[in-house]
Amino acid sequence: MPTFDNPVADATEASAALRGLAHATRQFTDPADTYPVIGDLLSGVRSLRQVLDQLAAAHIAPRARAHDDAGNQATGATSALAAADELHQAGTLLDSVAWRLDAASQHSGRIAWHPAPDPADAGAGRTSVQAGTLTLTVWPDEPLGQHQRYAYLIEHRDSGQSIQGRDLFTGAGAPVSPERALRDLAAYLTAAGDAHQHATDNGTAYEGPFDEWTADVARQNSDALTELADRGPQGPAPTVGEAAGVRWISVVFLQGSEAYEVLDLIDREGTDAAIEHLAGFDYGEETVQTALENGYVYDEPPTGALDKVATRDVYTLTYNPFLGHVSLLREHGALPDPALLGIDTPIPAPASTAASARVAHQPARANTQAANRERGAGDWFTRRPGAATAQGRGLAL
Repeated sequence: MPTFDNPVADATEASAALRGLAHATRQFTDPADTYPVIGDLLSGVRSLRQVLDQLAAAHIAPRARAHDDAGNQATGATSALAAADELHQAGTLLDSVAWRLDAASQHSGRIAWHPAPDPADAGAGRTSVQAGTLTLTVWPDEPLGQHQRYAYLIEHRDSGQSIQGRDLFTGAGAPVSPERALRDLAAYLTAAGDAHQHATDNGTAYEGPFDEWTADVARQNSDALTELADRGPQGPAPTVGEAAGVRWISVVFLQGSEAYEVLDLIDREGTDAAIEHLAGFDYGEETVQTALENGYVYDEPPTGALDKVATRDVYTLTYNPFLGHVSLLREHGALPDPALLGIDTPIPAPASTAASARVAHQPARANTQAANRERGAGDWFTRRPGAATAQGRGLAL
């Protein structure tokens, strides 16, 4: 409580009150509460203006008593006058703050805030999942022209802050499953977190699909978001016994210089040539087992907004010239055309000999890669396929 006669005690209390206000205003449950807060701030600034003038006067009137540490009165008086001048200057600047607050109060007073929709009724089919300290929620939103879309809500458990959007587009046709929307939203957040980290490391301005606060908390939850983007909210990857329901397995994922070699091949000879080339990484049952063990199995080929997709036989190729990655997936349980693998007839082989058989029969341009695989060089599954993200104004599935 203010004492009205002890400036030191009241200043300490005012400082604590402002710290509390700074904490409390991080989030407004009702935006209509902003109007009275602005009014109280305006009153506080006007009082602070008076305090500054009175502090200046308190330096001027008793300046004859002012000395420096060496006991020099002239130097002490000079410092007292300088402090008073700075306080007067601060008070003059506060006049502008008061004018701006007064104008803001008038504008805010003209707003008729409508009640927020009940979260339970904000959209049909709401689906939520926890990713670290973030709660992600999606639900089908109204179509925009021919484009279907999801709305989403991102909430931070610790600070209570949240962000909501309606720009998670699914393209033309029926909306995708909520689980797929959550997975893609996590991929966008992962990309935003990476962009924020890159900007921080290089001292550049952050540019990404979300605001800087969202990108920062996404960076803090990067592991959980990556896990969600990889496997979705359904739970752990299926085991070998559960593989009957799996539609696609990852054959190979390339990025960096290896991916750009394949992207150049696509430019020169087309996607069929790239699929033939990447099919050299398919070791039959060994590839299936490796994908199952590492969780790289999907209900449908995972793609991002900027990914391009091509199919041939049982293979699906996804590639992204902008982000520099290439992925080949095969339909689980289906055998590819032998000609596509560079062999005359399919030769069944147990998992233990599948790799050696592939080395003997694969196209020459894949021999080196297969030999490296035999020696254990390189890990084809160090990054999930289709982890593409967009940095446009809208988020697209």
